[in-house]
Amino acid sequence: MASGSTAFFQAFQYNSLPQFMFKQTAHATCDETFADRGGPLQKFKEYYISELKAVATKDKKLGEFIALLETQNWPSKETSPQQTAKRIWLEEDAVSDEDDTTDSEEVDTTDSEDSDYDEVMDDITERELVLFKIEFHSFIHKVWLRRIGLSREKGDTSYDSSLRDLELTIHNAQENITRCKFIVKKIYNEDELQQSIRENTDSLEEALNKVLEKKEESGFEMTDEDILLFQQPTVRLCSSLGLKLDFLDRLDTFPDDHFHHRSLCDWITIFLQNNSKSVSLERRTRLTLELLDSIGFDLLSTAVETIMARSSKGNTQYHIEPCEWAEIFIRDEFNHNPLLSSRVDKFPFQSDLTNSWFQLPNTNYEETESNLDPSLVNINNLVTTESNILKDIRSKLDGFLSQRDWTTVLYHGTDHHSAANILFRGIHLRAGRQNRDFSCGSGFYLTNNLDEAVNWATSTTTKPAILVFQVSHVENLDSAKRLNLNNDEARWYEIVTSFRSGRRTATTWKSVSVYDLIEGPQATMRYDEASREVFWKPKPSSYQMCLISDDFAETFEKTLHSIFFLEVS
Repeated sequence: MASGSTAFFQAFQYNSLPQFMFKQTAHATCDETFADRGGPLQKFKEYYISELKAVATKDKKLGEFIALLETQNWPSKETSPQQTAKRIWLEEDAVSDEDDTTDSEEVDTTDSEDSDYDEVMDDITERELVLFKIEFHSFIHKVWLRRIGLSREKGDTSYDSSLRDLELTIHNAQENITRCKFIVKKIYNEDELQQSIRENTDSLEEALNKVLEKKEESGFEMTDEDILLFQQPTVRLCSSLGLKLDFLDRLDTFPDDHFHHRSLCDWITIFLQNNSKSVSLERRTRLTLELLDSIGFDLLSTAVETIMARSSKGNTQYHIEPCEWAEIFIRDEFNHNPLLSSRVDKFPFQSDLTNSWFQLPNTNYEETESNLDPSLVNINNLVTTESNILKDIRSKLDGFLSQRDWTTVLYHGTDHHSAANILFRGIHLRAGRQNRDFSCGSGFYLTNNLDEAVNWATSTTTKPAILVFQVSHVENLDSAKRLNLNNDEARWYEIVTSFRSGRRTATTWKSVSVYDLIEGPQATMRYDEASREVFWKPKPSSYQMCLISDDFAETFEKTLHSIFFLEVS
């Protein structure tokens, strides 16, 4: 092993670090409350600095930066990365003992003021630390690849065969990182994690050390501009999400009151939407690598692979607009990525009990916001495979779900967090997505086709769940005010075009607002090259029901019969 090589999965010293609070809204939309602009990854800041020090032993510029970093108490609550960077470069040639004394006094003041910020503490799990360390090395590699790419684009004479070798070696290490990250994300048991580490780390450590060897041979060094990236938490967040490293740079210009008006997840989604508007309509009608690059994704990231793979699953490809696949991915990462969300368990309830039906204890659920008693709903933590998921769900429901002529079974595909929220908080229509077939931000969709529900859930989240409703015709459906569009294509087209375009007219809204629900076929998107317009067509043999009345949704939620929380391999 080369000198200076490092054992990747070394033992960690656990200590308590700030854990950000999350408030869950209906459908489990995570909205982070931030103490600063660091976002969720800031809880790893002490480990981040520790990892920087390890890499700095092999990089002169980073080593100089670390030496000054320790005197500046970065990252501090009051000082932005830009301010710190500016001070460091100005003081780089003359750091005196007097300066160090002044900084020490500032540290004491900051520590005192940060006491409120540190009130909520929680241990970081070994799984989170392993994933953080993997993600950190991936980030380092992306910074180096960015610099190599810029040198190549500028025709820099320093870009030679040795840098090409380094570039190829980094790409090879990134493939190893991707494989290990996928394995660790699937493991929740600590004993299994340790076993997996022993079985899978040799090749990763070898690949990482090979990068260090090639870096040393090439004489590659980072620039001051590269060092600045290490001080910006939003850059590390972009790296983790598969976005280009400068994607969130525009946030630096936002005043605090404007920035804190939304969560980081919301800002990322808004920027993706704004970027997509600058792309021609023709290019926005197909999900391509070129489109993802245009709206801000790093084409070498696993995020791009995931988005492309999800969009091609089942038959949802032309039901969801191409750019929306990227937005769905980002929101799912904030909900379920262990580094970005609150503690992520394998299942929301009784994770050790799998493939068997159970109910929650019959206690007084004071925090429930719905008319539904959570203890009456049947729950199954189903461990299955992608090829067997439909068969396994049907097998579990067969004989368990009573078949009655006066009831209809409807399904809703979603994610773990959303399913748990619906269980305790009921159906909140305003948590619906924008620009859907029969609604725009206020609707809850169901289907009578289990295949459709599973396709939707597995295509839009890494933690799929299926809600099963057993609905009475007499008590629920017959008395509801229903707008049936199954045999009225002209009216269907008018309503779908209005909602999908985001230009809902007063006439359309008035015509549908008197109903409790709308039912009809799903819409598929088609781009007409001659007119250069997007059209929506009914999907043959499809059916969906959209609840649009709050009062009816409150009654309907009591028909929830069971929930499948899925773990799909």
